[in-house]
Amino acid sequence: MKKIFSFTVLLSILSGSPMANAQNQLADPLFVILDVVLYRPVGVIVTGLGTAAFAGISPLVALASIPKPHDAFQKTAGILVLAPAAYTFARPLGDKSYPYDESTDRHLKDSPDVNSTVKVAPPTPVVAPATPVAPVKPSVTPPTDKPAVVNGL
Repeated sequence: MKKIFSFTVLLSILSGSPMANAQNQLADPLFVILDVVLYRPVGVIVTGLGTAAFAGISPLVALASIPKPHDAFQKTAGILVLAPAAYTFARPLGDKSYPYDESTDRHLKDSPDVNSTVKVAPPTPVVAPATPVAPVKPSVTPPTDKPAVVNGL
């Protein structure tokens, strides 16, 4: 009974995720169930194993990135970590495309591009006044009597 309850809770969490709402209306229902039950958990395991492998071989990758073009870390991380993670976590539920291509998502096209540059107007220069201004003297007068001294303070 406890296993059935745990499986039901896990299934409801996975199916109620934001990615579940982004699915294609023509998705195969059998593939959606297979995706939730089999492909996503296997994707989590593969992502973890790829991360562990990447951490283990990172000294060798560092040696491989010495000669130009110095992109061994990006290529290795893309193959071992980012591709399985994108397939598992960023791919809409029921989407069969692999490797996952984010440019085909209709729900991401409406969101602003985080890599776009913001154009800011140049600052206006500060111009000194044409007529000299006399310095302003402070109007604060110092106190004439001394404050009371309290023992120990």
